[in-house]
Amino acid sequence: SASAAHVQAPAASWKIVKTTHLSGAPTFTAVTATGRGNAWAFEGLQAGTSRPIAWHLSGSTWTRESFPGKADETVWAAGSSSATDVWAVTSTGSRSRALRWNGSSWTVTGSFHANDQAVTVLSSHDVWVFGSSGAWHYNGHHWLRSASGHGLISGSARSHDSVWAVGGTGVAHWNGHTWSRTSVASLLPPDTVLSHSGLTGIYAQSAKNVWAIGTGGREDEGGPTVLLHYNGHNWARVALDASSGDPEQVIPDGSGGLWIPSRIGAGGAFQMLRYSGGHLHIVAVPGGGLRLNVFAVAAIPHTASAFAAGDKHRFRNPGLGIAGVILEYER
Repeated sequence: SASAAHVQAPAASWKIVKTTHLSGAPTFTAVTATGRGNAWAFEGLQAGTSRPIAWHLSGSTWTRESFPGKADETVWAAGSSSATDVWAVTSTGSRSRALRWNGSSWTVTGSFHANDQAVTVLSSHDVWVFGSSGAWHYNGHHWLRSASGHGLISGSARSHDSVWAVGGTGVAHWNGHTWSRTSVASLLPPDTVLSHSGLTGIYAQSAKNVWAIGTGGREDEGGPTVLLHYNGHNWARVALDASSGDPEQVIPDGSGGLWIPSRIGAGGAFQMLRYSGGHLHIVAVPGGGLRLNVFAVAAIPHTASAFAAGDKHRFRNPGLGIAGVILEYER
């Protein structure tokens, strides 16, 4: 009798799914996804006064789309609640703009005299932007600055009355009316003459399951990476990795763990960290013989997959062989 051959499924890993070789040193700076076959990634050029470029994934193909970016702007943050509600936040360093995709076109919803680099989206009428001017909220008609949101640089929203954010050494929670703050300075590495600790990102999975990332802020190499957890009552430090640098984002991995991209010093080596089984691990990322940098990650909802965006360049010369890259973790 004949027996069927056993076919082993390919191992889960990060893979490069899009590479661009535009002149001017291309790099992807932001990415967001609403499904495995629907995502947006935003690219800028490190040389010249270029406009940001938008790439749209529809099905299995990434296509360059029209985007009303301005010269010198960079899309530093992107978020979405559906395929017809996608947001991008641009910045020139002193001024930011918030733009929305409604399924057919991009429109500008507001501008700020600030350097805003984080966005969290609940719906088309419930959006938060965070940055140098604090927290701004969009109610579907107007952007309003939250007086109690000063110093907040990154956030994660569960509902209109449960938004979490970080700034300095504190975690803030929005109850629908105001921000209340909790200091977690005692859970971070102590400051020294050459290091200053601070929080850099947050992910709220539920009211009793919130994660925050931070750094010891060492002057040259950055880090160490610190991971904190809130159980609904108290904050606790669950991991510290002295060999890692400054963590930049934290997103769910879809399997009960977390993805945390980290960088060792300004312009230093990139590491993709994964928190699983109570520990931080370094996960290999492809480079094709080149050094890879990741500047943004995005979970693919309802899956154990994710996108990452950045660039790659020659290992010992970051100014040569630069190509923009989008990666996908498939499982």
